[in-house]
Amino acid sequence: MGTPGRHSSRGREWGIRILLVSISILVTVLLAEILTRVVFPISDRRDNVTLDGRTITGFVEPGTVYRQVSNEYDALTTITDAGHRAPKVEGNPEVVFIGDSFTFGYGLNDDETFAAIYCRQQRRVCANLGLPGSGTLKQVERLEQFIREQKWQPKEVRLFFFGMSGSFSAGNDFVDNYNRDITDQSRGQAVPVPRNSAPTGLAERIIGLQSVLLRNSNLLRLVKFYAGPALKALLVAEPGEARMERAFEATRSSLQALDELSRRVGFDYSIYLLVPVQDIMRGTYPETLS
Repeated sequence: MGTPGRHSSRGREWGIRILLVSISILVTVLLAEILTRVVFPISDRRDNVTLDGRTITGFVEPGTVYRQVSNEYDALTTITDAGHRAPKVEGNPEVVFIGDSFTFGYGLNDDETFAAIYCRQQRRVCANLGLPGSGTLKQVERLEQFIREQKWQPKEVRLFFFGMSGSFSAGNDFVDNYNRDITDQSRGQAVPVPRNSAPTGLAERIIGLQSVLLRNSNLLRLVKFYAGPALKALLVAEPGEARMERAFEATRSSLQALDELSRRVGFDYSIYLLVPVQDIMRGTYPETLS
């Protein structure tokens, strides 16, 4: 049997080793942070600025021309007098595109959005009603508003849904629809509330801290620049059954509204599902498809 003194001595040795390893890791990270700031400084900022450099906050202010600027792109963006992204519509559009930032063309020049490419190649008159940060509830309302105010009678509407059923991270249209549903409930509208809400998990907390971490660490910005998709695939915020059920119900309601609008106005519609890269990397996209 060992003596108490030996156990105490061994415990101190392990304590010193852990302390030294921790200090070594901390010093290495600090040196790496300093080195990346000198050798490869990178910004995680994304700004919308006017042609003379003034920062603006909106994406679809009617009659504006601005640049979307980040370390990856500098995209010329034109918003028509009607309040949607170019191309400008003279008269009645044949095809209307609705969706979030992918449809709008986040980080793309006016002529690089898939709406603009399709319309140019097919020689059709189209309107791009894409709106960054929106879910299908807002998108269908926006479509109905333009049809009413601009007196449009499109032949086709194409909705692009960006979603992943196994994650509850920002950018997911399921999340946008869920948040909109919560907002409607807070305003006193009759929206059913599930009995149980999902607890916030560790991955969701880390994802929630990313804006703070990226704002203060060039090393983390560099890691995100090269390994962003892999990290997103690793750190997935599970939605929980109750939240996902509510997100599904809100999404279903918005698609029913689109169907009713199509019958009333007389257009056909198609729905396209865009899955995030982490859904593909994790091999979970069949669940989203189902």
